Formats: sequence, structure tokens, C-alpha cells
Amino acid sequence: PQDVLGPLIYTYQAICRERGIHFVATGFEPENNCPGVTVSTKHLQEALSNLLDNAIKYVSCRPRGQRGRPRIPRIKCTLLTNEDPDGATLYVEDNGPGIPRFDAEKVFVRGYRGDNVKSLVEGSGLGLGIAREMIEDMNGTLEILPGEGPNKMDGATIRITL
Repeated sequence: PQDVLGPLIYTYQAICRERGIHFVATGFEPENNCPGVTVSTKHLQEALSNLLDNAIKYVSCRPRGQRGRPRIPRIKCTLLTNEDPDGATLYVEDNGPGIPRFDAEKVFVRGYRGDNVKSLVEGSGLGLGIAREMIEDMNGTLEILPGEGPNKMDGATIRITL
């Protein structure tokens, strides 16, 4: 996975740097011994691109009513090796407004946008549903983990398991 996703990660690091977003990626180093997984390179890259595009949009918005010192927008991608069964897990985490638990499945319905973000960021509500379909077509899973993840960043946490 790091071979397929590495170039995309480097591209998003540059985009985030230009926009003042702190972006950290771990596990994408060539020496990472992640096992090979059978995937469509194009689908995996497009799914991750959708997730990172969303993360950039939502960490860049200023929540309604926020006063005082603005938070530093942060995104973290973590690639881990699965212990059982073999494979890899990718986490995309941010410190944006997050996805409430009651919306964790609804956000995959094409065209759905949560009430907490409709007025913050423009969008069509298509990206997460498309990303999930692409991952599932590769026999993987894509799920929302509200408030969970290896880095506990207090925003959205999305886990892809391959």
C-alpha cells in the first residue's frame, strides 16, 4: 500500500503546506514492511484522495461561534500492518468539526450532508459514498470511527481496512 499511496501522500503534503495545514503521514516509508494487498491502484488512490480532500475542506473551516485563538488545522494519515488477518489498515484523522455518531452511516448515502457542516463547507455529499464503494469493491472496509483512532485528534476519523 505504501508504494501505491506514497506519491499521493507526498502531493497532499505539499497542498497542505501551501494552505497552512499541519499534515503528518506515518507508515508510508519505503522500508515499512506492510504486506502486499490486492487492490486497484486507481480506486485506492481515488478513495484516499476523496478522504483527504474532505479533511482539507473541513479543517480549513472556522466553526460557527468560534472565538479566540483559531486552532491549527491538522491532518494525520497512518498506515499500519494488520496482525490478523494479513493486510493493512489506513487511518485518516483530522481536527475539523468531525462526524457525529448519529451521522456515521448516513454520510455514505449519496447526497447526504450532516446538519453540523451544511453551512460551513460547500459540497455535494458524494465523496464518502464513492470512496466506500471503491474500497468495498476491493474487499476492504471503510468506516467512520467518531472520536477514535490512533491519534485521537477530536475531528473525523476514517479507517480503511484492506
